[in-house]
Amino acid sequence: MQKFIIFGFLLITISIFGQTELDPNKYYAETKTVFIKSKVFEKERELQIFIPDEYFKNPSKKFKVLYLFDAQNQRIFNYISGNIQFLSMTDIEPMIIVGVVTEDRGSEFLTPNNHEETLEQYKPPMGNADLLIEHIQQEIEPYLKENYRTENYRLAIGQSLGATFLTYAAMSTENLFDYNIIISPNYEYDQKQFVERFKKFVKRDLSKTKRFYFANGYGEDYEQKFSKPLNEVIEILKYSNNPKIKWNYKKLDIDKHGLTWLGVYHGLLNWK
Repeated sequence: MQKFIIFGFLLITISIFGQTELDPNKYYAETKTVFIKSKVFEKERELQIFIPDEYFKNPSKKFKVLYLFDAQNQRIFNYISGNIQFLSMTDIEPMIIVGVVTEDRGSEFLTPNNHEETLEQYKPPMGNADLLIEHIQQEIEPYLKENYRTENYRLAIGQSLGATFLTYAAMSTENLFDYNIIISPNYEYDQKQFVERFKKFVKRDLSKTKRFYFANGYGEDYEQKFSKPLNEVIEILKYSNNPKIKWNYKKLDIDKHGLTWLGVYHGLLNWK
């Protein structure tokens, strides 16, 4: 009888004071796959979500959120997650990672084309970047705020077409992403549509500071093709006096387009 009384007391204690004390020597970080119903896309959408160890050990603390695009590639998600876990040991704060699984990169990452010739290189369906933004704002963000302790600060990482989308999202929304790591963006798309967008963007009266970290490599066809319009954007930014746009650029010593993901490490250190 006494054992039952003690056990009941322990249950009441746990319910009053919260979870049992965690082992400080154990690592509690976890990654989970989540499916949310999307009215925007009229189907279920997949997210990969990483929760840092500190989230469990500090139950009253809120965390910044980092969005990663192209999370359908599990190895890319694991690489980014590993970088953040490693750097959060000494240099950056731990954060929640939300990997957005993309089903059709051309459709979800690209803006509508302005030139017929673009359709010779990019085949429909394409140009639905606004749908992905709507999905993030109206469906992913409410899900995160309801289920996790999050600060009102968002970082994001994109590479290639993912970086093109991230650029558009940062330009076309006021408060979606605060710090943008943009790796080897395709600004060559649609006869340099994004070069023209930057010319207008730097003249805007922004309500909130936007921070960008640009990086690209050299050598390979994609890197050569994407390099010239990115250089034009960097020149536009150099001569811009917009106090609400902060940026850095790094030329990576990497000669393969797919390996420019390695530049994320520098982008994270630049943020701290």
